[in-house]
Amino acid sequence: MKKKIVGSYPYANVLFSISAALFMIALFSLFAVGTKRLASKLSSGIEMQVILEKGLSTSAHEALETKLIELPFVSNNEPPQYISKETAAEIMIENTGEDFIRFLGDNPLRDAYAVRVDVNLDDEEALEDIKTQLEVLEGVYEVIYTKNILQNVRGNIRTIGIVVMILALIFFTTAVILINNSIRLALYSQRFLIRSMQLVGATQIFIKQPFLIRGAIQGAIGGVIASVFLSIVAFSAITSMPELIYLIDSSDIMLICILAVFLGTFVVVSSVYLSISKYLKLKLDDLY
Repeated sequence: MKKKIVGSYPYANVLFSISAALFMIALFSLFAVGTKRLASKLSSGIEMQVILEKGLSTSAHEALETKLIELPFVSNNEPPQYISKETAAEIMIENTGEDFIRFLGDNPLRDAYAVRVDVNLDDEEALEDIKTQLEVLEGVYEVIYTKNILQNVRGNIRTIGIVVMILALIFFTTAVILINNSIRLALYSQRFLIRSMQLVGATQIFIKQPFLIRGAIQGAIGGVIASVFLSIVAFSAITSMPELIYLIDSSDIMLICILAVFLGTFVVVSSVYLSISKYLKLKLDDLY
């Protein structure tokens, strides 16, 4: 007859369940971080079209561009981009498929600057104030930004936030239940050993200690395994789509991996503690 070791229970199955659950949480956490950063980028600024007066000289263009760059609300990461009326016409013809210049006999468009401004999209008053400040600059004919797109972006950001919160709650709850059930099923095979130790006078702390230590080790190992797979998936995704580096970076991945190890240890130890406490309270007949 094989001798049972205190604190031992089916190791591989439990470890697989813990690792899978933690990987699911870690992967979604990384997705949530990327989604939040994307929403933040979308909500932190907007591109305004600064339409210029006709017939501006080269020096006037340069002076206006200098003023635009120096404005405090203009993004430092995306300097104003000059768009000539010829370039604007080419873009419009390409998008519409119609050569309006040939039809009209002239190019009615104006030179412009695409200016990215750092402002919260919810602050309509600030947006209008920036629009006014740009319009009073010498050489500026008109400033345009699309309010309908703004409203859509605001609505989408709120929707994304709500969906991510709901999914985060569902994923976390599912993972904790999966880990807890795996631990309870594993400890079920130890219920008579626990009762035997209790009958010979072992204290609750003495009985729980080996199970808790083993649970902590399993939780930590499960977190490490989940972290390894998360790192492989994340860096593979970044290699395939380099644009993702703007949404997630190595520090995000490292932080989530560390949290996965701590979370795995905490959840497993908590599940073990609750399960052992339950078996210690059961009557002998209830163990069968």
